[in-house]
Amino acid sequence: MRHIMLATLFTGFLRLGATAYGGPAMMAHLRQDFVGKRRWLSEEEFKEGMALCHMIPGATMVQMAAYVGYRFRGLPGALVAAVAFILPAFLLMIGLSAAYFRWGDLPAVRALFSGLGAIVVAIILNACVSLAGTILSGWRAAVLAALAFGALALRVHVVLVVVGAAVVAQALLGSNGQPGPAEKGGP
Repeated sequence: MRHIMLATLFTGFLRLGATAYGGPAMMAHLRQDFVGKRRWLSEEEFKEGMALCHMIPGATMVQMAAYVGYRFRGLPGALVAAVAFILPAFLLMIGLSAAYFRWGDLPAVRALFSGLGAIVVAIILNACVSLAGTILSGWRAAVLAALAFGALALRVHVVLVVVGAAVVAQALLGSNGQPGPAEKGGP
């Protein structure tokens, strides 16, 4: 495992926090940067970190930043990565809040803030499509994702969806999380 300087972690996550939107959209951006471009994590390490961060409550992307920082520099790395990641959004929200309180009654400002909602939906949809290509490795995983999405759309409690997905995944994918030999073309 490479030793990455704290300053490098800080600048990497500061840039990431300043150039990508939060939530699922950020996860695809983080994967592209730290798995593809920088090669700080393998695909498997990234997926393990993503699974871990989705299991615990809280801001998933801040947890993912801390996870990456911790893997390379322990607790100081986790703190530096999380603070650097949060800092641009914090400063942007301070600025937008001040602008909204000062000029929020103007029709142009109201229209601008309303239009941001459509942009957010497009960014999240793009991230979902991007991540689906790396995670959905066959028809069985796609069926599992569709069932989970359907359950969430029907407002089934998220804990029940996770437990149900685990049961269905065990049935569809087997104990190792991979399709059985018949799907791979084996005997």
